[in-house]
Amino acid sequence: MSLDCVLFDLDGTLLDTSYDFSYALNLLCDEYRIAAPSYNQVRNTVSQGGAAVTRLAFPDNDDSDFEDKRRRFLNIYKQNIALHTQLFPGLQAGLVYLAENKIPWGIVTNKPTELTEHLLAHFNFPTPPRTVVCGDTLAVRKPHPEPMWLAAEECGVAPESCLYLGDHPRDLEAGINAGMKTGAALFGYMAPEKFENLMQADFLFRTPYDITQFIKERMS
Repeated sequence: MSLDCVLFDLDGTLLDTSYDFSYALNLLCDEYRIAAPSYNQVRNTVSQGGAAVTRLAFPDNDDSDFEDKRRRFLNIYKQNIALHTQLFPGLQAGLVYLAENKIPWGIVTNKPTELTEHLLAHFNFPTPPRTVVCGDTLAVRKPHPEPMWLAAEECGVAPESCLYLGDHPRDLEAGINAGMKTGAALFGYMAPEKFENLMQADFLFRTPYDITQFIKERMS
């Protein structure tokens, strides 16, 4: 098996964005003078998107009222998008290895382009991602394979030469649908009791350091 490229999901795999999602939801709850969901509740929901996170605080709102809250939540999140967010500890050395060996890497996320670009502007990686495919880059998004194929094309490699890393079953389905090898980031935002949903991956990574070790040992 030859792996020539690494593609990351963004939230919960490359970057730990959970604290800023929780912080934004806390501020929104303060505005409405209601109790905020716990950090762990938010963390286990981040990979489902902004609407799901907002719904934690407002489970019974009607659709029109809820949409206003969702938009407000995302606006607050954007204003505080990199306040606490960090690269997952242990991944830096892996990214350095990719840079030193000129191995292409990229990001495929369902996060909207506006938020993704705003977030990534706060980070200086050892080498920039060769591709960043967002949830609105194409007419379809993960688990559809087209975003994955676009990422592989922009990295100059065949899909079957890519390893796609993600923390949600949707990520693994996208990689499988595109003919890529897949790795489950068990340190991400999937609750431990739901790990069985990630067992379809080719590789399981319990810590970010495990990903770095895999990159160093299996890619050149």
